[in-house]
Amino acid sequence: MVQINLVQLNNKNRLLALQKLGYDLNDEGFVIDKNNSNTEVICKYSREKVHINTAAILPGSVVVINATPITMAQYFLDRDEEE
Repeated sequence: MVQINLVQLNNKNRLLALQKLGYDLNDEGFVIDKNNSNTEVICKYSREKVHINTAAILPGSVVVINATPITMAQYFLDRDEEE
């Protein structure tokens, strides 16, 4: 099993990281994809819009999800299946 280190960022630094990956925020604080007509990003696990307060950039990817215990668990389960 591969060890993964997660880093928690404050919203200011989280936004800077998202912007470097082609994302930004709308007026309500939801993450939008600047490379896809500014569409709101939908978490592939929760199927809900991703807000800056819960946004997570997954290690080794540019996938952005809502960071909740359930979505993070699903991410790690999917990752184990891929290995």
